[in-house]
Amino acid sequence: MSDFTALLDEHVPEILERHGVPGAAVGILADGETALLGYGITNLAHSLPVDPDTIFQIGSISKTMLGFVIGRLADQHLVDLDGPVAPLLPAGAGLDERITLRQLITHTSGIDAQNMIADAPALLAGHADDSVQASLAHFARRPLLFAPGTDYSYSGPGIMVAAAVVERVTGRHYTDVLQDEVLAPAGMSGTFTTADQVVTRRVAAPHGRTADGGPTLLVDQGWQRHWQLPGWDVPGGGVLSSARDLMRYAAHVTLPGAPSGLFHPHAHRGRAGHDIGLAWMLEERAGRAAAAHDGLTIGYASRLVLVPSLHLAYAVLTNSLEGAAVADEIERLILTEATGEPPVRELRGIDGDLAEALLGTYDCGFYGTITLVRGARDGELRLVAEPARTEPGQYVIELDSPDRLVLAPPDTLVALGEEGDPLGDALSFVREADGTVRALRYHDRLARRLP
Repeated sequence: MSDFTALLDEHVPEILERHGVPGAAVGILADGETALLGYGITNLAHSLPVDPDTIFQIGSISKTMLGFVIGRLADQHLVDLDGPVAPLLPAGAGLDERITLRQLITHTSGIDAQNMIADAPALLAGHADDSVQASLAHFARRPLLFAPGTDYSYSGPGIMVAAAVVERVTGRHYTDVLQDEVLAPAGMSGTFTTADQVVTRRVAAPHGRTADGGPTLLVDQGWQRHWQLPGWDVPGGGVLSSARDLMRYAAHVTLPGAPSGLFHPHAHRGRAGHDIGLAWMLEERAGRAAAAHDGLTIGYASRLVLVPSLHLAYAVLTNSLEGAAVADEIERLILTEATGEPPVRELRGIDGDLAEALLGTYDCGFYGTITLVRGARDGELRLVAEPARTEPGQYVIELDSPDRLVLAPPDTLVALGEEGDPLGDALSFVREADGTVRALRYHDRLARRLP
């Protein structure tokens, strides 16, 4: 593990400075040995060094833990992945009778309900009930984005329904089930779900980036009440953890006694080479099959990846909204060291026919719209984002507007920086047999073409 440590020690401080990210923690598990590393500081205002036990919001990595719980209940025949979940919920909840637990945990239920972020400031005002069960009243009767099981679109509210099913089946609060089924057996003694639990520990504060590229502390910015996410968001994004504990988790989920269906492809994500297990995103890293999940909350970006054929797992936790770019670069360093060669991805210009098919405006729901137009260079497109209009008390997530998009065949557009370096996936697209593009997937959420 000394090679990983030396490599990251050499490069990570410069990566953090270049991206305006205050701190990062990294965990690597390779061939049974673990490296745990901390870089930068926890907080611009009250700085402490980041260490392997520093607590971060891990965002949607939390969903994989719900997948573990559901997999365990399925193995115990306490839930039927393909049975309708409506009968398991409170009478009159209003959920579509066709929706199954498998569809909920794989984002194929059709539940959209993006209002749960847009309306959260109002829904959470006045110390309102923020329990998993209470969340259902705010979206269960809303129209579906598509018929259950017929498409894929990333859905936080669908995860809330899955957690509500866990609570109804077990008769227990989700956080207690999480503790007993995942955290305690995995030895994750430094993983929590509330601010009260972490107040005495070293915690990374949330940051963004100023217009001139420097980091800035974020205070009371987001859809949640203050720092921690609402109770209904715990299953989907509200777990608080460290690099050390995520390596314990990575080891635990690959033990023989782990739920049998965790990494089985349960659904297709509508993109070549991308499937989904029980919440785990199944795709390739450096040409090898991998299971992964990113996390993004207000002021944090994280990543957890398992590459079984390399006997490798790694986690990157950052305390900035800009941390995904840091995770990309650290991941590239890790994979290069593990495989002996840098990951290579084919990128090419967008030909005229495909460009013509892609041009147009797409509906991103409460986020607003995105429009694809021709770029300044041949073979490139540009994305123009238009945020949604909000009512007083609503919250909206700003969309990125990359100026340079090229093709990663067969169905993904990648953003390029000013120097032509890839910045990461911007979106994928859904192309029909006749060549038309009916929708995009922006951050894995379905965005249909507008007339």
